[in-house]
Amino acid sequence: MNKAWLVARQEFRQTVSTKAFWIGLLSLPVIICLAVAVPILLDQTTDARRYAVVDDSGWLLAEIDRSIYQDDLQGLAEDLQQMHRQDREAHDRLPEILRAFGGAWRELDEMHRNGLIQALASAATADTSTFVVVRKAELLDWWTRATTEDLDRLHLDLSRQHFARVEVPPGTDTEVALNNAIREGQLFAYFIIGRDPVGVGGDPAGDASRYASRYASDRSSEYVSNNLTDRELRDWFATYADACVRRVRLQREGIQPAVSDWVQASVTFGERRVGAGGEVAEVATRDKVRQWAPAVFTYLLWIAVFTSAQMLLTSTIEEKSARIMEVLVSSVSPTDLLAGKVIGVAGAGLIVVGSWALCLLAGMLSLAHIVGPAAQGLTQVASDPYLLVAFAIYFLLGYLLYAAYLVGLGSLCTSLKESQNLMWPAMMPLLVALMSMTHISKDPNGTMARVLSFIPPLTPFVMMNRSGGPPPLWEYVATTLLLVLSIWLAVRAAARVFRVGILATGSRPSAREVLRWLLAR
Repeated sequence: MNKAWLVARQEFRQTVSTKAFWIGLLSLPVIICLAVAVPILLDQTTDARRYAVVDDSGWLLAEIDRSIYQDDLQGLAEDLQQMHRQDREAHDRLPEILRAFGGAWRELDEMHRNGLIQALASAATADTSTFVVVRKAELLDWWTRATTEDLDRLHLDLSRQHFARVEVPPGTDTEVALNNAIREGQLFAYFIIGRDPVGVGGDPAGDASRYASRYASDRSSEYVSNNLTDRELRDWFATYADACVRRVRLQREGIQPAVSDWVQASVTFGERRVGAGGEVAEVATRDKVRQWAPAVFTYLLWIAVFTSAQMLLTSTIEEKSARIMEVLVSSVSPTDLLAGKVIGVAGAGLIVVGSWALCLLAGMLSLAHIVGPAAQGLTQVASDPYLLVAFAIYFLLGYLLYAAYLVGLGSLCTSLKESQNLMWPAMMPLLVALMSMTHISKDPNGTMARVLSFIPPLTPFVMMNRSGGPPPLWEYVATTLLLVLSIWLAVRAAARVFRVGILATGSRPSAREVLRWLLAR
């Protein structure tokens, strides 16, 4: 066994001393950082979508602008409050009208805050608060004149930074001018609002089909753009148009908005769970996160085996191609050589996966620190000893099982090309485990999940994925013993193949020859 440890140490040193190992070690954290940072940077560098609106209705565009202004004021008030709490120096650099608006909003409770926003955005002046009476026009003037450069400098966010409306060019050939602007890239899109977006035809006292036809969509309303993939502008504008038209329809039918909301309100079923003592308790965020958290551990094992598979398959090819395998087996038994390679390569792979796990844990803790109480369930699940112990056991046993299997299989290859051709057939159990993950997460204690738990190549993946259930204790014990037995059988089978395969050169042995090696005494 001492010779096996010597081989393992040498294999480990050779693996971790290469540049490729350190590139693989840093690849996942870099990929995760890029996956988070690149979309944010690209979104920040995207120019505002310039659009125009031809309003044949004579009233809908004004209502949409008022709704946009109201939503901007709501977001602006929240940004000002956060800036007042966290960056007082930046808050003091704001224009005086914004500081006055933020101060007036902070002094009110939640109900009166909404009333202030509605009064500022409304054309009427029923609100008699001092700020609305004195500063309403001044705030609207700032909102109208503020440029995107001003907003970026003040670290504020308004809708015009994403969607900027331009005035329709005057003249009789309005649509021709807009079409030319789109073709030349000066305009992203334009909307045409029909004369009757509400719909006034039909008889509400008639049957359902006639009543529906009264409020059918206006066919003359159009959206014109050459970009058919970016639908954000269209959906954003249509949302405001739908809300404004719906309010008018409710008013015409004499239906109060509160009544409409009550009619459309859904029936809500509160989630409950049965505890260990038979009592019914509320489902906390931690319980929901815990149901899906094992899938993260399962993916981690899958990535660990998948990324190490090529390294495990090719661990003997260099010695065989350099004709130094004969020298090695003259001083080390094939079994010790196999054990050393499995331990050495597996140790290097586990270092990579361990670093990834630490980065993942650090990211979760950082997210919890940023988000606050909303992420407490995430951190509690990440530090749950029950899940961590299950993850450690099944991860180690599963990795050793596949390591023995892949090293023994790789001893049959005589070139890198052969190992690459053998890669995907060897990964079939991993693909089956990956495809079954969603079903097992939804039904961790179902019949299919229990059956797959006792198929050794799938056992570590399935049992880790079932930890959110969790399965009965006897299944943990039985599958752990099954994995230990499977590793022992895999090592013995791999040793028999390894003993002959490491010295085999030329053509790859057939399946019948490999079977004969396995059955030989």
